[in-house]
Amino acid sequence: MARGVFRFRGRGRDGDERSSHILTEQQHRLIDDELLLLERVRAILERYPAAPQDIVGLKRAAEQLDSLFLLVVVGEFNAGKSAFINALVGADVMPEGVLPTTAVINRLRFADKPGETMFPDGVIERGFPADFLREITVVDTPGTNAIIREHEALTQQFVPRADLVLFVTSADRPFSESEREFMSGIREWGKKIVIIVNKVDLLPDDAARQQIETFVRDNVARLVGFAPDVFSVSALLARQAKALGERNPTERDRLWAASRFEAVEDYVVNVLDEESRVRLKLLNPLGIAEHTADRYLHDAADRLEVLREDVQTIENIDRQLALYQEDMRRQFAYHLSRVEAIIAKMITRGDAFFEETIRIGRVFDLVNTDKIRAQFEEQVVADTARRIDVTIDELIDWMVEQDLRVWEAVNEYVTRRRLSKYEEQLVGEISNQFRYDRRSLLDSVSKRAREEIDRYDVRGEANQLSQSVRNAVAATAVAEAGAVGLGALVVAAASTVAVDITGILAASLVAGVGLFVLPRRRTKARRDFHERSTELEGRLLTVMRDQFEYELVRSVGRITEAIAPYTRFVRGEQTKLDELQTDLTAARNDMRAFRHRIGATDDVIDITPRPDVPVLGESAGAPSDGQRVRPA
Repeated sequence: MARGVFRFRGRGRDGDERSSHILTEQQHRLIDDELLLLERVRAILERYPAAPQDIVGLKRAAEQLDSLFLLVVVGEFNAGKSAFINALVGADVMPEGVLPTTAVINRLRFADKPGETMFPDGVIERGFPADFLREITVVDTPGTNAIIREHEALTQQFVPRADLVLFVTSADRPFSESEREFMSGIREWGKKIVIIVNKVDLLPDDAARQQIETFVRDNVARLVGFAPDVFSVSALLARQAKALGERNPTERDRLWAASRFEAVEDYVVNVLDEESRVRLKLLNPLGIAEHTADRYLHDAADRLEVLREDVQTIENIDRQLALYQEDMRRQFAYHLSRVEAIIAKMITRGDAFFEETIRIGRVFDLVNTDKIRAQFEEQVVADTARRIDVTIDELIDWMVEQDLRVWEAVNEYVTRRRLSKYEEQLVGEISNQFRYDRRSLLDSVSKRAREEIDRYDVRGEANQLSQSVRNAVAATAVAEAGAVGLGALVVAAASTVAVDITGILAASLVAGVGLFVLPRRRTKARRDFHERSTELEGRLLTVMRDQFEYELVRSVGRITEAIAPYTRFVRGEQTKLDELQTDLTAARNDMRAFRHRIGATDDVIDITPRPDVPVLGESAGAPSDGQRVRPA
């Protein structure tokens, strides 16, 4: 079948009868292109992933492209919506009353004879043999300010499916604050809105009617941001005129003229020709896609703003850890230099001791091993062991203290971020999952850091590190560590030189051959003492450096591991949201260009909030729903 004579047939999932319009080649291309756009947006949001109802909404929007034109009537209860539809049809097909009578969605379509069917979703389908219903489905919705709030929810769920919205307001309270809010929400969906001011029969004269029309038109333009078509009618008089028929033509014509209904009827039945309806039909799914894309773009922007601060927190922690390591290594070198200085002074005292002791004038003293050893310990060793132990203990305490301090700094960063008022930035977020995941991860990191701090046993950590270093030094020195201090290990190993020398010298003197060997023995003793002391010093410092680096890496690793889930979440979400923004922005630009293609440049919706604009011309606050608003 050629595209120029393509016809829509069948029924949709919601029971809508498909249109029998003949589409032109250009209209068919527009529908195909719009379907591709809708599918593109849906695919982007499915990858995100978006809320299931939004995916379903986009799918249904695409399905509506080949359904009958959908005319949705909205407004507050008692504005006369049902009466307006009855006047349009010329029969009492919708229930009317002073109380909220429309508690469900009423869908009116063509049928050979009147009837009604209740659908499982609560929609009542009413059939009536009005000729214009062959091309248009009319929907009557619950009042937006009905006592039963579920009524309003039904209305808001149905409005996004509308191709054209007739907004009925009452002449005795035109354009209330609740109507302004509801109308703004409709415009966000990109809907074409025509305003019906009903009950003009309550006004005293034509000047009052014109004043109401001007008031509504000006305030809608100023507060909602578009110039509406406004029709002033009396549905009551129109219905009475049609009910008279040929029984009283004079009274019928008088009532019909007074109702001013002919203009709006002509608009609905005649002015909305096939081309106009196709254009509005194209705009409906496009508006849904634009509105959905805008919501997710706003949501993505809000989340990225939160994540940017999260990234700054992570970067601050990374910088803190880098500075922590730099400071630790720099200060560690200072602590090691103190150990080196203590051992160097012991070596200097040893040189002086050997120079003074191993000489001919003290030959008989050299025979006394115990005496030489005691002098060596007193003059050379002195308090070296204690000073080494004190210095290394201070070093270990400093390492433990710094480790605890960096944990406290990280905990402070995370807690500050966790308690920040980021929820205020996500008031309109589409899904709570992002907020939940982020808070859970922050809570987890904060809890881990808090646990590390709370269970941190400074004395226990210091003892464990000290024992580890002592055992490592003992292993390299082939000595028993036990409870012996590090300084004692170094000094004990170095002191064996003096004992060995005195023993050898004593044996040489007893043999009577020792005098000529004293200078050589002194030189050798000094050299051995230097070598032994330097070797033990090197082992001690090497082990200390190794243990220091091990502890430093372990400390940083524990912190990095603790914040890793939060870090991965932030960076992963940031990448995902950046891609979403890029893809949705490109799709949004293409949808804007598509609006121009179908000649809808005047229907582009500006949904930028206007907080500085007063409501209904009042300078101080907006009237409540119950206030009646009279034009100035």
